[in-house]
Amino acid sequence: MNKKIAFVGLMILILLGYIFNIDKAMSSIFLENTSDIRWGYSTSLTSFKDKLNSYFNQAETLQNLEAQKNKNVNYKILYTATKLELNDIKKDMLVTDINMTHQTLYTKAVSYIHMNDFSKVILDKKLPSGKLYPLVTPQGYSAGIVKVQNGVSIGYLNPNEKANYAVFVGNSIAPGITSGMDEYGNILVQHIPKWYKIHINDEVITSGMDEIYPYGVHVGRVVGSKVLLNTKMAIVRPYASVISKKYFFIITKVNQEAKIKDINTSIEAVLQIKSN
Repeated sequence: MNKKIAFVGLMILILLGYIFNIDKAMSSIFLENTSDIRWGYSTSLTSFKDKLNSYFNQAETLQNLEAQKNKNVNYKILYTATKLELNDIKKDMLVTDINMTHQTLYTKAVSYIHMNDFSKVILDKKLPSGKLYPLVTPQGYSAGIVKVQNGVSIGYLNPNEKANYAVFVGNSIAPGITSGMDEYGNILVQHIPKWYKIHINDEVITSGMDEIYPYGVHVGRVVGSKVLLNTKMAIVRPYASVISKKYFFIITKVNQEAKIKDINTSIEAVLQIKSN
């Protein structure tokens, strides 16, 4: 009986509430009383979202700045290295008689053939194979020879025993062939006929007799000599320490007029010696 009375009472209340819009009044009262709470919640939530976005944005910004910093450091290192290399090139870029009288190609040593042998280097220029090319320093001194192997230009520098080219020694124009260096950094000129006199401080130049070097490229000066079984050997202090060099010139073509002039100079020198 009590349950029935309670149920009927509840239905009456619902009906009265529908008739007099009690739900809207209650809703209005609820909204008015909780507006501050809802506004505070919304503000806090917005502030939290802003702070969260700011945090992630700052983290992303820091990452971008760090990446840019590393990039700038790399650029600075590259700039410094390039500047030093440019200074080296400017220091070595000299106009010599060789550049003016013969066709030359500026080249750079990019690596060694073997890490324990500094006398053989790979050059950055490609050349036709089938011949040997003279290699000179930017100052115009002999540096060795260039041989093309499998399309790669290899520089055999003066210290290498295969850096063989024909030279004249002193005023007597004693012929000889370079054959590497001794432990003191002196070029060894072998196969000099015994009857030639070799003097200290005699100048050594390329003879052009081997069709590798043109005549007259300066090599060095004699600091000593040895008498061997059938020949003599001159010990020559070179004008250039090529082991420490990075940039060179390759003589790609000898000027024919200069070549004829060199031959005439050689002939005149020989005739003068014979007349004395």
